[in-house]
Formats: sequence, C-alpha cells, structure tokens
Amino acid sequence: MIPIITLINVPFITGCIVQLGMGKPWGDKPMSDTMLIIVTVLIALLTIVSFFMRLDTVINKEGVYEQMFPIQLKFGFTPWSYISDVSLKKNLWGYGGWGIRYNGFGEKSYNINGNNVIQLTLMNGKKVFIGTRKPKEVADFLSKLNAERKQE
Repeated sequence: MIPIITLINVPFITGCIVQLGMGKPWGDKPMSDTMLIIVTVLIALLTIVSFFMRLDTVINKEGVYEQMFPIQLKFGFTPWSYISDVSLKKNLWGYGGWGIRYNGFGEKSYNINGNNVIQLTLMNGKKVFIGTRKPKEVADFLSKLNAERKQE
C-alpha cells in the first residue's frame, strides 16, 4: 500500500518542477501555482502519515484497547462488560478493508494489513473488528482469560 501512495507523489512533484521551476504549464489544463502547491503538500502529508501509521492493540483483564496512530491519539477502550463474544476470524475483506472503517450497521473495523481479525460482538449486537498479525497469541490469551473467568 505504501509504495502505491508514494508513487502518487511523483506526478505532482514533477508538475511542481515543470510548472514552478521551469515556468511551463503542466498538463492540458494546468492548475494554478497555488493549487498545485496545496495539492502536492496534501498528498505528501498523506504519504508521511501512512509511513507512520500503526495499529496498537492491548487485550487484558479490563478489556480491549485499540489505537490507530497517528489518526487516533488516544486509545479507544471497550470493557469486557460491554462485550458479549470475542472470536478470531480470517478474511478481513469482508470486514471493511484497510484503515478505520464504519459501515451502515454501526460496526467498526481497524486494520493496517493482513487478513486476521479479532471480532468483538458487543452487548448491543454491533461488531468491532480489529486486525492482528498475532492470531495465535491472541487465541492463547483469550483461552487463558476465559479459564480464569470460569474459576471466579
């Protein structure tokens, strides 16, 4: 994904060099110099953000925390008392794709890459999907947590 976003920068940087540096209009219907600079800077910022994007997930006895940095500056938190079921799923494409996604049913999906997700089914029936590259560790922790909760 990042190489594709990076390649989007090439034409705009070329356009800036041609239009601003060489003084020749770039394209059949050139943008104004100001608009070309604004668009180039915005696309460059999007590229920079995508390089630093990461999904952090913490699952502990309190609940599930997730943060898609730098889009979310604080962790989101779902306590176990709001969760009716937790499961691991494959094939993320059915769950919204890349980034933070919301669908028309009030469900959320957080993912950077890969096709493994933690599916939280909330008490209100809505679902939250959180991508993971460590499905075995998540499964082991959830098994251990369920065993501890049954003993209480």
